[in-house]
Amino acid sequence: MPSADEIPAWLKLRRRLMALQEGVGGTHAVVCALSGGVLCYGQPRRPLPESAAPESLATSQGPEALAREQKQLGGLLERVLRARPPGKDRPGTSFTVALADEEPFAFAQSFAGKYVLLVSFNGPFTPFPVVAKVRGALPAIEALTLKLPPTDGPGRGVMVWREG
Repeated sequence: MPSADEIPAWLKLRRRLMALQEGVGGTHAVVCALSGGVLCYGQPRRPLPESAAPESLATSQGPEALAREQKQLGGLLERVLRARPPGKDRPGTSFTVALADEEPFAFAQSFAGKYVLLVSFNGPFTPFPVVAKVRGALPAIEALTLKLPPTDGPGRGVMVWREG
């Protein structure tokens, strides 16, 4: 089975996420499945507060660091999902969440009925420019995400977590 680095759609998606992350001043940009898998992430550029998100998804060292990062990312995604507006928790329902003034600082936009684009920040941010840039980038991110193999595919760069 090829590694994630050998899948053109994954490489393109990662570059798009990195560009979006830099464009909005985020610390991470991640595509997650609502079922709990991380499909692709941009290279972290800045350290995050312990409560926000993974310290470094792309540069983790060892199984303990990976487990800690997965748990932190899982906690961030769970926080975003709890913050969805009423009625937006049904399968396939589109939602947008901006946690702009409280930790963990994040912006999330669902797409394709089962994925979430998640951007984390080190501190408070202004949602309006983030919304505009995410909506501009989302069609390409969605198209590339839908080209990825199933989450049980390539091992390197693709992570799946399950809370026990």
